Amino acid sequence: MRLVLLRLSALGDILRVFPAWANLRDAFPGAHFQAVVEDRHAFLLAPLPWIEPVVVKRSELSNPVRAMTELRRVAQDIRGADASLDFHGILKSALIPKIAGIEERWGDGVTKEFAGSLQTHLLPFKFQSRYAQAQDLVKAFGKAQGVETSDRFRPVMKDAALPDPGEIWMQSGKPRMVLVPGASRRGAIKRWPLHHWIHLATMLKDHADLRWSLGPEEEELRHWLPSETGVPALPKLSLWQLASALRQADRVLAPDTGILHLAVALGVPVIAIYGPSDPEIAGLPEGVGRVVRTSIGCSPCRERQCQRRQCLEELLPERVMEALGAVME
Repeated sequence: MRLVLLRLSALGDILRVFPAWANLRDAFPGAHFQAVVEDRHAFLLAPLPWIEPVVVKRSELSNPVRAMTELRRVAQDIRGADASLDFHGILKSALIPKIAGIEERWGDGVTKEFAGSLQTHLLPFKFQSRYAQAQDLVKAFGKAQGVETSDRFRPVMKDAALPDPGEIWMQSGKPRMVLVPGASRRGAIKRWPLHHWIHLATMLKDHADLRWSLGPEEEELRHWLPSETGVPALPKLSLWQLASALRQADRVLAPDTGILHLAVALGVPVIAIYGPSDPEIAGLPEGVGRVVRTSIGCSPCRERQCQRRQCLEELLPERVMEALGAVME
């Protein structure tokens, strides 16, 4: 059996389907798996050597003139597969297996741009986390094949071979915690105010071995923030070196970003600091950590241009400390 898995973007969304993909492989150990992903995220499949990447060029996909040519090229690579499972649910992801002539095309119920009309087996939409939605798709496909599949979450990268990040932590005996103040440019609305992060670090640094994790969007903070707080920053690392450093931590504190879901995939307990993110749709698997939020009337929302950010301004560091203390106890 040859199965095609589709998830075009983004980094965190791809990481959220990995547990379901691993359960699918357990259910069909003799199957050949192909995963259709964008070129910018193809490297994420490296710890999953049982998946053959089928790479879509994002620059071509974003070009309205050349997009259809790129979809046909990718479709050629998956032609002849027995079934496709679409974990994205947009028109482009649904078109690829349709063009390829795959007769059995499954969708997880999350559809946009009439993608569901191109799928032959569409699950009903459920108001649940993307982790659970992906597991439901795997379970439904397995049931149709007469195979029992697990929907149990497991950190699929917990034991993955990762490069050495170098000496990161002090031998202090204190809990190791990584603080992630940033988010992507597109996800900037999810950033907790920096003054809250600084206050939290001040409260924590006598009780924990802390490190800032700063990405390209926070490069201007790399020298100033450690100087201001007395908390060192992790050195510049590749994603897999960063993953290795995170895996050595006892807690990761982060907004709803790719790094948060990377920590979940690595099996590191998390404190998720949510503002506009929906705690149901963007929620976490049971037992991996805790979501902290204010629950004000306008949250959750998808207003990326919001200037008030009241949902995050009103989420005080003391609330995060309370959640962290409860989890640590």
